[in-house]
Amino acid sequence: MTAGGTEASCALCGEPATEMVEPPRRTLARGLDPGDASYSVTVILPDIPLCAAHAIDVRHGELVVGWCDDARCRTYGELGEPSSCGGAYEKLARGRRT
Repeated sequence: MTAGGTEASCALCGEPATEMVEPPRRTLARGLDPGDASYSVTVILPDIPLCAAHAIDVRHGELVVGWCDDARCRTYGELGEPSSCGGAYEKLARGRRT
């Protein structure tokens, strides 16, 4: 399995990835009025590379993948765990896809 022409590694353990999982978050609403749908920021996150074992755990809800949006990181990892920049991986919000 390749991502961008290189061998992809599991986002959670670093083992070779066997599948790519689409992240749930696509649109973040931001602005002064959260009820105003005319202003939003669309975020396209890369697919999540996972090994077979972690893909099963994620599908069954036993593990939750998070995202670190810090400019030094922008990587996936286990929800709540520290990322390489020191911030915690945050929950990927389910939202409407655009």
